Amino acid sequence: SAFSHPRSGGIQAITLEDGDEVMAARRTDGRREVLLATKAGMIIRFSEEEVRPMGRTAAGVRGIDVDEGDAVICADVVQEGASILTVTERGYGKRTPLEEYRLQGRAGKGIIDIKTEGRNGTVVGMLQVRDDDDVLLVTTKGKLIRFHATDVKLQGRNTMGVRIVDLDADDKV
Repeated sequence: SAFSHPRSGGIQAITLEDGDEVMAARRTDGRREVLLATKAGMIIRFSEEEVRPMGRTAAGVRGIDVDEGDAVICADVVQEGASILTVTERGYGKRTPLEEYRLQGRAGKGIIDIKTEGRNGTVVGMLQVRDDDDVLLVTTKGKLIRFHATDVKLQGRNTMGVRIVDLDADDKV
């Protein structure tokens, strides 16, 4: 209802600190679970009920505590029965069963989703997939591949993943 009377110039939806930006918004019923992933390979799963309702211009609450140089890159509402597909900038990735991501309290450091050191590079995407889903992956040089979610090996958390796309040295996902 706080957004029911928009103005032609828009209305303020959140107050942001300097350097912060909105990277995602999802509509929920207020009783779901949330996943937040960072470019350094951390992920947190928490109950949305831990986030109290606030006014439209409030700054909100911390979802995940990120280290210096890290940033939240993906946010989603948990879909039961899905697995988590994580992809890194150097073309590696993995699928992990949702059950491997335990429910935590919000504002924590989270848990390791994928290792980002060495060959992998930073995380560029995290999404929930089902076995019959197809995924499109695009590189900075315009290379596009389409693959079935099941083509990516199902692995545990805290692993390096497998090569999804072969990249030139100067290309990234």
